[in-house]
Amino acid sequence: MTVFWRNLLITAVLAFAAAFAGAKFGAQGTGHRPPNLLRESVFQMVHHDLKLTPAQEVAIGKIDQRYEHQRNVLRADISSADAELAQALAAEMSLGTSAERALSHIQGSLGQMQREAVLYVLDVRAVLNPDQQMVLDRKIFESLALGPF
Repeated sequence: MTVFWRNLLITAVLAFAAAFAGAKFGAQGTGHRPPNLLRESVFQMVHHDLKLTPAQEVAIGKIDQRYEHQRNVLRADISSADAELAQALAAEMSLGTSAERALSHIQGSLGQMQREAVLYVLDVRAVLNPDQQMVLDRKIFESLALGPF
């Protein structure tokens, strides 16, 4: 097998593995805390622990829908950046310019996902009454004390 075909095969296998892993982890989660855990714990608490009025449920449902699309876009973007990183590493076999660019892409998308989680929490909080806000605030502080969200 020539060097060209061997490198092409390595690139294809790494790109497929990165895309598969990104899609799988994006759908199922990983063993570590994903960047949107705060948003998910807030979602669980708001929908299961707080007694929402019908008007609050409708308003929060709209907020959920608005952010769901953006999260899916960002997850797909992260998977794409993972594939870019795999291709760059396979082609350069070092942390070269292409790999650095792919890492920056991943970091930017993860940062945007964290920003969207914070905006989600603030939008939900605005719908709650003061007592509910106090419960939510306590949950947020507990989540943040455990580490990055």
